[in-house]
Order: sequence, then structure tokens, then C-alpha cells
Amino acid sequence: MTKVAFLLAGLTGWLQNGAVATEPPRGTLLELHSCELYAGGCIVSSEETLDGRYMLQAWNFTSGTFAGIDLAGLKVALLQASAENLALSKAKPGQAVAYLPQSSTEAQREALLAWVKSQQPELANIQIRTVPLKLSARGSSYFLSAGTYLSVTTAPLESCDSGSCGESLWYSPRGANTVFSVAVNHSSMANEPLLKLEWKDAGKRSVFLARFGEPGAASNVYVTTADLCGSQGNLF
Repeated sequence: MTKVAFLLAGLTGWLQNGAVATEPPRGTLLELHSCELYAGGCIVSSEETLDGRYMLQAWNFTSGTFAGIDLAGLKVALLQASAENLALSKAKPGQAVAYLPQSSTEAQREALLAWVKSQQPELANIQIRTVPLKLSARGSSYFLSAGTYLSVTTAPLESCDSGSCGESLWYSPRGANTVFSVAVNHSSMANEPLLKLEWKDAGKRSVFLARFGEPGAASNVYVTTADLCGSQGNLF
């Protein structure tokens, strides 16, 4: 009996270790659009057809593996340009550039690119840049940069004055998530020759901040920024 118990304990430990080794990716997502996400109907309808054609997503992995590679501590970004409003869930994906961290290994970059493709399987061709990639907190704001090609600084939605059009949430993140909130695009810049894209924006409620991969959580739950970031106010 002792030998059987020992074998069972060893098998249980092996299975647990295997589960840890294949833990799904988990972390945070910053998703920037070129249209208002939280606004009055008059603003949303005026932007729906001609605006919203650009989208930037950036994932920060806190744990988990993908394609056999541990992603904890890694980051990746994806910039898209389309002929349609990318805030709409069924919009055509258009063209894209993935930004992979310069500090990562080749195997890590391959896994990160595979992750991006799994999140956007409809993208037929993704061009690649390897750059210094940062995604971090600055007080109550968040900052993203990818070399000289991208920069984004957010501000909490609660710090902005309410408009006069009866604001509400009109869209959800395109990136899979468990919980999300809306933030303000304090300032952003994308200068990407590969997409022939120069995009500068500011002052719009056009940023989603989200968490993804949390076990046992519901999907796409909208909360305030304070609820999302917790008592520390630090998401990334």
C-alpha cells in the first residue's frame, strides 16, 4: 500500500507540474482605436463610417506559456490599418505590423508572433519589426512605446469632463479579455512606413484597458478604471 501511495503521489505531482508548465497566457491588454468608444450617439454615428480605421493592441504577459515558451514578462504589440472601422467586431482586418521586443530571444519572438496570429487568425499577412518595447504605469496613466514607431499615453476616464450628448459604451475590445474598462487617449502617435500610416490623436475616449486569461472569470465584463486597476491603481 505504501508503494502504491507513493506512486500515486508522484503521478499527482507530475500532473500538477505539467498543468503549471502549460498554463494559458495571462496578463493585460491595451487597445487603442481611432474613434470614440465611450461617447454620445451623435459622436459615434458621425465617426462610424469614416473613422475607427486604425487599431493598436499591446499585450503584457504576467504568466503562462504559448507554443511551448514561457511568456511571463514579455510584451508584444500589433498595429492595424483597414478600410473599415476596426472597433466593429466584424470589420475586415486590413494590414498589420507586429512589434516584437528587442530584448527577447528568437524562440520567444516566434511564440509571441504565434500568439498574435492566434488572436487575429483572419490576418493573412503580418509584417514584423523588432524594437525596444515598453508598456508601463506612470502614476494613474499608462505608457506604451515601440521604438520610434509608436507611443501612447492614457489618462483615467474619470478625470475627463462629461459631454452633453449622453455618453455610454458603444464597443467592446477586439482582443479576448475577462474584464475591461475605458481610458482616455491623452496623446498617441503611430508613424509606420510599412503601412504608409501617420496617425496622431489625443483627447478621445478611445482606449480599452483589459485583463485576459484570468481563470474562472467571465468574459468581457465592463468595469470602472478604479475597479480594473485595484487599490494600487497599477494595471501594468
